[in-house]
Amino acid sequence: MNTSHPLAKELQKLSESSRHAIADGNSIELDEFSEYLHIKRDVEKELISKIKKGLEHSEAQLVLVCGNVGDGKSHILSYLNKELKDELNEFTIHNDATESFNPNENSNETLNRVLNGFRDDNINESFDKIILAINLGTLSNFLEEYGEDYGKLKAYIDQNKILDSDIIETDSLLSNSFFHHVNFTDYHMYSLTSEGPKSKIISTLLERIIADNPKNLIFKAYKNIKKEDWSINCPIRYNFEFLMNAENGEALMNLIVQAIVKNKEIVSVRSLLNFFFDLIVPIGLKWDDLFSYKEQINSINEDEYLSYLAPNYLFEHPELSKLFLTIEKLDPCKYRYVGLDASLIKLINAEKPSSVFTECIGEERIKGLENRIDLGIEEDKKKLKPEVLTKLFMRLNFFSNRKQIAKLSDPFFEEFVTDLYHFNNSKMSVIKSTYNLVEEAARKWYGDPKKNKKVILNLVKNQSKYRVLKDFKVKPKPNVHEERNLPVLTKFTETFSLYFELEENREIIKVNIDFGLYDILKKILKGYRPNKKDNNNHISFINFINKLVKQNNNAEALEIDEVNIGKASDYELVIDHFGEYKFRAI
Repeated sequence: MNTSHPLAKELQKLSESSRHAIADGNSIELDEFSEYLHIKRDVEKELISKIKKGLEHSEAQLVLVCGNVGDGKSHILSYLNKELKDELNEFTIHNDATESFNPNENSNETLNRVLNGFRDDNINESFDKIILAINLGTLSNFLEEYGEDYGKLKAYIDQNKILDSDIIETDSLLSNSFFHHVNFTDYHMYSLTSEGPKSKIISTLLERIIADNPKNLIFKAYKNIKKEDWSINCPIRYNFEFLMNAENGEALMNLIVQAIVKNKEIVSVRSLLNFFFDLIVPIGLKWDDLFSYKEQINSINEDEYLSYLAPNYLFEHPELSKLFLTIEKLDPCKYRYVGLDASLIKLINAEKPSSVFTECIGEERIKGLENRIDLGIEEDKKKLKPEVLTKLFMRLNFFSNRKQIAKLSDPFFEEFVTDLYHFNNSKMSVIKSTYNLVEEAARKWYGDPKKNKKVILNLVKNQSKYRVLKDFKVKPKPNVHEERNLPVLTKFTETFSLYFELEENREIIKVNIDFGLYDILKKILKGYRPNKKDNNNHISFINFINKLVKQNNNAEALEIDEVNIGKASDYELVIDHFGEYKFRAI
């Protein structure tokens, strides 16, 4: 019988294919390993509060546990089966994602049957107490089909804006309601702080995996293989130890947060654990047969060996998952910054490349790799290719000097999360500067008119000789809240939601600014001109600009001038008080 790699075997519990990854919300409790990994989150505290509040009333009570696929609703309910056993015995738990349906019913029909006691005709006489775990899309579909029968429920959902991801509300003012809710989409994998984004969830999960804890069988397996001579050359051991370094763990946490913010990546606890497994145990290694594994790691060349190590592997396998795909875009090798080229030249010309690694990155970072790095980079199959050596250097340098490199390579990300923190704390100076950024960048989107309060009109067809200008009027209508000074925000909106009033009909228009758009707006103020791809990617912002530009089309004067003349406008098209157009030279 083949023996598998002891550490990889224990790490496999993190995989999405593992039985430990599955929870249905109705089980008596989580298994021991899943319970060890469990992290008490703010959303769990809120849910406990809502369940207890529901028990204060004798009439029907429905607790909605809303969110997206894989965000941990079932896991938390399974955990609470032990912690709130007596309280949950008073409720019927219906998990819309995992509940088996009657083959003669679709999901909406099943839900309609389960919620029969909360129909408008029945709710006043009902004593049902139900906890409903449901995805927001499913909830929206159900209301679309059966909303007329559930007017009170629909009114509650509308009043609390549960289906509006841009607004965070609570039901604290409705303590006597039949309904309560917890919305997982209000909470995030990370929190906002004045010092940048942090993720207690990511950091704690990683700490649990690498912790020397009697309940952690993963670490026990690591200690056992560490005693074996063959493990000195084991990539799985190296990767596990790489994540044991606190700085590496923090850098990895930051990369995951960047992936979430920059690409609107939805990362669940389940997908995060699977990500850790994939990172530590690379595909291609024959770990399920220890004998074959030992032969493999003793026979592979240096280039291939280094490709299995976490700092390289992390950025070179976008096929593994959406998270790996997103992080591949953040590869430090894609950035150039002051001093990098000089270091790379020094590295390529060094007799002992490990000395340059030690000087720039630190001795601890290359522990165990010195002999492999110092093989040289001549044209020899047994020696390293130049690109392999330089990539490893840039990536290890990133993990060693992440904060300095991040500021040089991507300055706007730090500005975005800092502004977002203050915006969600309703700090008026940041709200004002964000409105000013949007106004100025919108005015310059089609080119800088070099005139205040003017905008260049988009004529659709390329026009190189003349340009047409018009007055650009913007009236911000900020949704002002009382300023707060919370040091850590766990419940917040991930975009800047801004409101403007149109002059003609006083219509309020809204625009959401995510990181991708924020990044472009900042670049525009520095002279960047959006291209066709930018226009297609941000079509909602283009519509926003067009609404502002089209105000008073029948009354506003147009100025026409020759491009690059650098003088005042040459012509003017106006409409007089009698509705007649006049075209004249200025």
